[in-house]
Amino acid sequence: MRKIAALSLMLGLAACQSGTDAAPADAAAPKDASVAAPAASAPAATAEAQKATAERAFAALRKLDPGFERLGFEHLVGDLDRDGHEDVVVLFGQGTPDATMAASKKLVVLMSRGQDFQALPQAGMPEFCPELDKISTGRLYLRAIDICSAARPKTTDYYVYAWNGQTVAQAEHQSRQQRVLSELAELGRAFRTRDKNIVLGRMNFPLEAIGLPIYETELEKVAKAAGGKIDRAMAEKHYADLFPDSRADTYAETIEQVIGQTFASEPDGTLVASRSQQRGKSEETYSISIQPDPDADREEGNDELIDAQVSVIAAVAEEVEVNDGEGGKSVERQEGAESLILHLIDGRLRLAAFNVAG
Repeated sequence: MRKIAALSLMLGLAACQSGTDAAPADAAAPKDASVAAPAASAPAATAEAQKATAERAFAALRKLDPGFERLGFEHLVGDLDRDGHEDVVVLFGQGTPDATMAASKKLVVLMSRGQDFQALPQAGMPEFCPELDKISTGRLYLRAIDICSAARPKTTDYYVYAWNGQTVAQAEHQSRQQRVLSELAELGRAFRTRDKNIVLGRMNFPLEAIGLPIYETELEKVAKAAGGKIDRAMAEKHYADLFPDSRADTYAETIEQVIGQTFASEPDGTLVASRSQQRGKSEETYSISIQPDPDADREEGNDELIDAQVSVIAAVAEEVEVNDGEGGKSVERQEGAESLILHLIDGRLRLAAFNVAG
């Protein structure tokens, strides 16, 4: 690990990003029960076809559950069994007859069979409270949430369901911790190999230059001329000013050192793992913490749900000799750290902040 300077300098903020990855055309998940809205770039003919497909599926579902629309619903359209015909997945609220809001949710998968739709048996449907994500390449992506009736539910697990020749069955599962570690591994490789597209893809532009650790760099000059803002093109051109090799290597090394360690749970539910090593007179400590449901998304004006806040920290402590001002020397313990803060939003880690002194 490169020499790390004092921890006391400023925290550079790069606002959390959500939804940068474009969903496939068959992944559209409209919230409005009356409109089957396609992806923005989908041709009008495709939008109309998907709307017609959805309406036929809704008609079939009304025969099984006439009141499925009462407490709200959402849906996805896509070809699950790869037979060339669109299928429809519907998630709708359930509650008592006099309820005005859903207490639970029911998932129904309607397979296209000729001109009709056939609902798959409920025995094969998720037992957790699901949220729809997307349908992509014949696979249904779902998220499990912590409280089914919550206004701002948090994702706890990630699932993939796939056609097995008879029904749609669970094919993959990741816990929140597993998703974080998977995302961290990708980001660590990107820092190590200088893959700026992946790293910058985790940031939200434009960035506020003030407070970022780009002091006395060309990027600082360019940002100042641009009114204190850094756009994606500027960040790409001056990537080494944002993440010089020493900084990128420190982040990569921290992730590599800790990602395979056992995580212990603290009283507040935060998961923490660390690893220390001695190098000469220096003690280096690498740590990762995963805090579920952080308070960051409760700040005024924030409309993004943050399922976890992740801290990646590399710290060093070293005994050094210093002049005591009287012709002698004394030994002092000097400490420093570099940190990377990320938010898990919609299943992806987004760069929220980083601080570096040096």
